[in-house]
Amino acid sequence: MMQSWRLDDGRQTLVLAARRTRLPEVIYWGAPLPSNENLETLAEAHRLDVTGGMLDENPDLSICPEAVRTFPGQPGLILRSQDGTPLMPKFCYDSEEITDQSLALTYADADNGLRYTAEITLDPETHVLTLTSEINSATPVHLHWLSAPVLPAPQTSSEMIDVSGRWCGEFQLNKTAWSPGIRYRENRTGRTGHEHFPALIVLGEGATNTQGEAWGFHYGWSGGHRMVAEELPDGRRQIQFGHAARMEPAPHTHFKTAPLYAVYSSDGLNGVAVSYQREVRDRVVTWPNGDRPRPVHYNCWEAVYFDHKLDVLKDIADRAAKLGAERFVLDDGWFGNRDDDTQSLSDWEVDVRKYPEGLHPLIDHIHGLGLTFGIWFEPEMINPNSNLFRAHPDWAAGSEDQILG
Repeated sequence: MMQSWRLDDGRQTLVLAARRTRLPEVIYWGAPLPSNENLETLAEAHRLDVTGGMLDENPDLSICPEAVRTFPGQPGLILRSQDGTPLMPKFCYDSEEITDQSLALTYADADNGLRYTAEITLDPETHVLTLTSEINSATPVHLHWLSAPVLPAPQTSSEMIDVSGRWCGEFQLNKTAWSPGIRYRENRTGRTGHEHFPALIVLGEGATNTQGEAWGFHYGWSGGHRMVAEELPDGRRQIQFGHAARMEPAPHTHFKTAPLYAVYSSDGLNGVAVSYQREVRDRVVTWPNGDRPRPVHYNCWEAVYFDHKLDVLKDIADRAAKLGAERFVLDDGWFGNRDDDTQSLSDWEVDVRKYPEGLHPLIDHIHGLGLTFGIWFEPEMINPNSNLFRAHPDWAAGSEDQILG
């Protein structure tokens, strides 16, 4: 017996299939398939041959690969009971909820009191897949690792791209050739950063910016995350994203991943970029007037740094307006005693030394030029040399001897 599910949006097709009551595998994710495609035949074509010297059956590369089913790679879930005993879940089909553009598949492990739910939604306008995994347990358990629903990487790919960087060196692209084993990226800082960007692009053979196949993955989480791109001994490949491993300090009965946003493009890297841009602008960040064009803005930072003088800033605003700017942004240096970057962060009062009449004279001048006014501040940051820190040192996160920067 085989179960199958598919999602389509005109640009791509995603097909999942499962033997008997097992967790499903993604057996196809790519260019649109005919509506009458025989999914059972597709599943048989997807299955690897069994030859001498192998197990009698190739373990499923399911949406949550299970060690109990002799899966040879990174499992999709690692749990311990409250007393520390490793759990080996074996999930079987329980129920499903299906719409034209979404699947919610629930599987149960009665022996361990566990339920696993995978939700997959395909947006027909942005062409982005959104995938989450959820675990519910009858008793508290320790979570070591939970991946969002696992997607395969194509065997027609020879390399993958992930991103690293630092301040003034952001978004450095790293191309890595596929080979047996794991490409592993993990961010354990508890915050996002350029060092470990939570994304991956898998390139089809010969893909460029404008043509060829590309598969994009982005984990929608601002804390620590983990990425696994693995090639198994039999040549199959899997992509896993989830929260950083072993970050749950106490046992719980409920765990859920952040959304994994996945994209298929037949138009190279540009197709991936366009889908993610549309997802962010139309779905993630919802502006009150989202159709309004974004204004061209001028930022005064490099022109004045901390040396704010009203007449100089007015002159800069005049020049910016003549060049076509539509917004003037007043950057760092307008508050506290902010004469350099070692002091006054968190003292968000106007510096009366620089602005004895407040900011209104500058704002009125900018509005008179037909520009809107923007202002820079960084509410999550604080300097030890600040009035707020001196009054409330306990509000600062981190240990007293942490390295500042």
